Amino acid sequence: MKKILHVVILFTAFFSCSKEQQKIKGTIHGGEGQTLYLYAFRDGEDIILDSTVIGKDEQFELRPHEGLVKDIYRLGLGENDFFILITDSTENVELEGQFGQLRNISNVSGSPHSEKLAQFSKEINPIMDSLMNTIAMEEEDTSLKKVNLNLRNQIEKTVLNWLDGNNTEPGALVALQYLDPLLHNDQFIKVAEALKSSMSESEYFNSFVEYVNSIAEEISGPKRQALDQAIAVGKELSNITLPDPSGKNRSLTDLRGKVVLVDCWASWCGPCRRANPEVVSIYNSFKSKGFEVFSVSLDSDKNAWTQAIAQDKLTWSNHVSDLKGWKSLVTYQWGIEAIPYPILLDKTGKVIAHGNDAMGENLKQLIAKNI
Repeated sequence: MKKILHVVILFTAFFSCSKEQQKIKGTIHGGEGQTLYLYAFRDGEDIILDSTVIGKDEQFELRPHEGLVKDIYRLGLGENDFFILITDSTENVELEGQFGQLRNISNVSGSPHSEKLAQFSKEINPIMDSLMNTIAMEEEDTSLKKVNLNLRNQIEKTVLNWLDGNNTEPGALVALQYLDPLLHNDQFIKVAEALKSSMSESEYFNSFVEYVNSIAEEISGPKRQALDQAIAVGKELSNITLPDPSGKNRSLTDLRGKVVLVDCWASWCGPCRRANPEVVSIYNSFKSKGFEVFSVSLDSDKNAWTQAIAQDKLTWSNHVSDLKGWKSLVTYQWGIEAIPYPILLDKTGKVIAHGNDAMGENLKQLIAKNI
């Protein structure tokens, strides 16, 4: 009996030691000496799961210490240089990319969901790049407004075409970031339903479901009514006082006498970041005429917040946050349930427009009329 038990113990030990650990490996051309990080979404923010330094041969290998559940991960060299992986511990992933261009990786194998998403990125990235370039030049060349509108329509069409037939793909969670959740709430609900079984262990997905539920309540329900009561056209918006990045308290009422765009956003919010170039353009057009932006961030990570301010060239001084994420004062006081959420105020602090009515060309016209 002891001999049999001894053999069983040896066999178990051998099996445990020889079991293959997941590998994520590949080549990053031009990345020699750079530190490559594997990020996961946990408790409302990105955390580092693993890292490695790219070798002289431009190759890397990661072996995540904890077993990965099927989820959305980021493989990144910097804030804006990353590739989105959709994987779990059963897959060995291999990819090839270029330093500074990880988002454009199309050569990936061993992870079918990542391959599928990479093909979508190959379609959408060139259109997004064109839009970002033309938005930056729109202030100087008004003829680009029509070009920008066509590009936005093209983005919407590309996303909807991809989602048709791919709403069971985890990559749909990424594709939806390019759509307005208020206008395409049906798509958000469809994806949430389609993925509830396969992505049940994903913190990213579970946060997405909470977001979808909050949008549904915003469109119709008690929270929508609460929002309408807190932010109503013709009604004075209640004051908030929050610290800026240096710790100085700034109050909304300090800007009385100016037309103010209250911009609720966050560094981690994809639609917010894509909307920022247009906010910058509007600010530059009207800042000398009595217009200000009061940016309220729902970040919880100060470094991510300040880096996004610098990267997106948000040059106005009124940036505030209590760094409590969705538990921020403004989510309770104003009933904010989705971002980006703009609120345009007149010189007395009363609401002129908010939500979709305070975006795009309509926002510009309202500012010009009330300035």
